[in-house]
Amino acid sequence: MEALRAVLEFIQKFMQEPSLFLGLIALLGFLLLRERVERTISGTLKTAIGLLILLAGVNLMVQALLPLGELAGKTLGLPPVQIQIGTQKIISELGIQIGLVMLFAFLINVLLTRFLGGLGFKYIYLTGHLIFWNAVIFVSAFRYILGLEGAALVIVASLFTGLYQTIQPWYTHRFDLFVNEGSGFVLGHSSSLTVLATAWLSRLLSGGGKRQVGDMEALRFPRALEWLREPMLLMAATFLVVYLIMAALNVSFVVEAAGKAGKHPIIWVLLQALNFAAGFAILIMGVRMIIAELIPSFKGIAERIVPGAIPALDCPLFFPYGQVSMAYGGLIGMLTMVLVSLLFAAGRYPFFIFAPTMSVWFHGATAGVYGNKYWGIPGAILGGVVAGVLMGVGQALMWPVLGFAIGDFFSWASDTDYVLWPLLIALIGRILGR
Repeated sequence: MEALRAVLEFIQKFMQEPSLFLGLIALLGFLLLRERVERTISGTLKTAIGLLILLAGVNLMVQALLPLGELAGKTLGLPPVQIQIGTQKIISELGIQIGLVMLFAFLINVLLTRFLGGLGFKYIYLTGHLIFWNAVIFVSAFRYILGLEGAALVIVASLFTGLYQTIQPWYTHRFDLFVNEGSGFVLGHSSSLTVLATAWLSRLLSGGGKRQVGDMEALRFPRALEWLREPMLLMAATFLVVYLIMAALNVSFVVEAAGKAGKHPIIWVLLQALNFAAGFAILIMGVRMIIAELIPSFKGIAERIVPGAIPALDCPLFFPYGQVSMAYGGLIGMLTMVLVSLLFAAGRYPFFIFAPTMSVWFHGATAGVYGNKYWGIPGAILGGVVAGVLMGVGQALMWPVLGFAIGDFFSWASDTDYVLWPLLIALIGRILGR
């Protein structure tokens, strides 16, 4: 039992490291292609390093975003989140079940892709860190909504998670390949329902992309502001304005946060905005390295093990296809969800709906890219609005069902797939009388 626990813990830890996981996939692909040794080593290392660069950029952006969420919460007088169990305790107590579900769900995805590829299910979910969180959320849902335990919990949660990781890239793939112009990868991310709703609505309202209203990427600025066409500079300027507004509304918070960081308050505000833009520049560098190495290597897997398979990857890989749309989509998503939170609070909803800054920015940014591609400027704005509304409403629906167990998770990552897909499990429980 201890040996099994050690093996599962290793698998769990390994798959929680997306750089190692994707590096292994790239290595397998190059070996199957029988590439030269130097090309195999180079491509494997660049894939792993590329993802580490991407994650370093994301971490820098997240560190700049988190104080903004805390600042907004304190300025608006929003209460802290109250939960009974907590995500960390669930991961500790159900670690073996979560590790088994991660492994079995991945194998189910590969097997379904291998044998149902002819029906269109040909996408292998490779977003490593989300394979872990998919297992955590769905194991929690089956444990605390349906009351499953032991083998039954592992079997049912593995089937559900494996089916989710197979179906999710399938229902967004047409939009993914339109946005990235057939670059050989699709979306494998927990924002898929936001992307699906945005792309479907934008395509419908634009007559299949034939009635674009402007292009967010071609926005014209006065000559003195032409520098805002550079996405990195646009993001720095935008977040500086947001930070300055929030700081003016709550000076004491900024003074306290700057003091903890050992900075002058004005310098602290400037650095938050600049760090976010710097993080984005690093992220894009990592994305380009991954696309250049992983996609060619994946041909080996597609040709030898799972014919015709296509990788489903993280949402930042779509950012290069609409960098201005991404910046505005993320910002609009944040503002929309804060508004949704205030509306629920004003309506005296019994549960606190929190706007998770990091998560809603990435949802809005991704959806903004999709919306702009189909409908132009209105589509990019729609993407941010859809992200904020779906995440807020989804969180409100899930709080009475699962908030007592993983409500803290919702406060920093209420991804639409994590607050809407478990509703299906709740519906099953209602039908079964649980």
